[in-house]
Amino acid sequence: MERTLNIEYNSEKEKLIISEYGRHIQNLIKHAQTIEDQKEQQAFVEEIVELMKKMKIGNKKSPEYKEKIWMHVYKIADYNLKAIPPNGIIPEPKPKDFKPGKLEYPSAEKHYRHYGHLIHSLMDKAIEMEDGVKKEQFIALIGAYMKMAYKTWSSDVYVNDRTIKHDLEKMTNGKLIFPEEYSMDLLLDNMRESKIPKDPRDNRRNNKKRKPQKRKQKR
Repeated sequence: MERTLNIEYNSEKEKLIISEYGRHIQNLIKHAQTIEDQKEQQAFVEEIVELMKKMKIGNKKSPEYKEKIWMHVYKIADYNLKAIPPNGIIPEPKPKDFKPGKLEYPSAEKHYRHYGHLIHSLMDKAIEMEDGVKKEQFIALIGAYMKMAYKTWSSDVYVNDRTIKHDLEKMTNGKLIFPEEYSMDLLLDNMRESKIPKDPRDNRRNNKKRKPQKRKQKR
């Protein structure tokens, strides 16, 4: 007598709406839809949300993170739920012909995008600083960071410091000028070692002339 095995393949099962959560979460959400009492469904869905939060990586304390999880719950439920998210806004499906708008690169950064977006924030901060040694140090570090970014972007082994200084001045409309007494290469070495001196000029002076110490001869 032949035995027949009733094997259900994944290809025969209902298609997963969001595969990263797996079939069990989808089945739980489908079961939540069958709960008629709104309070019971609310409590049940909130438990599902907490379970989904444990499955995903991210800043779980962020309100945006929890809102995203609720959006996923509604998407899996085909937007057919009585449960209400904490923000009180019930997610709605996007139109089928929805197309996200094109993100234009800021025109001000168009010619200097190889330095990255962060460099503009650093420049703005330096411009607001009071004149003095701290401001000079900060400008010097910005120049060193620009040289490092340029080396990463460019295939050239050698990067001319004059190019960096010119770009720094032009990008800030002449408001920031790299202090000549600082060395970009020395600052880069310190940045790689995660040791930025209080005054990089001191290191430069000390490294210029170092006399070897004479060893005392043993008698």
